[in-house]
Amino acid sequence: MKHEKTVSSQWSLVIGDWSVVIGDWSVVIGHWSLVIGHWSLVSFHQSPITHYPLPITHYPLPITHYPLPITHYPL
Repeated sequence: MKHEKTVSSQWSLVIGDWSVVIGDWSVVIGHWSLVIGHWSLVSFHQSPITHYPLPITHYPLPITHYPLPITHYPL
């Protein structure tokens, strides 16, 4: 059930079960997981959906919001 995304383009939006893949870092929300750069925070079935209650109306996000430096994500 693990979603693996690889992207080399500057910005792409993929909506499967909620996935956003952008440039060198990616936010993948399939069964609710966050993957950025070389580190990853994975919480497929371990975290409640309430942790990521993002309506589809939040997408697409303007390209001006991206790319975000990995320094914004020191998790």
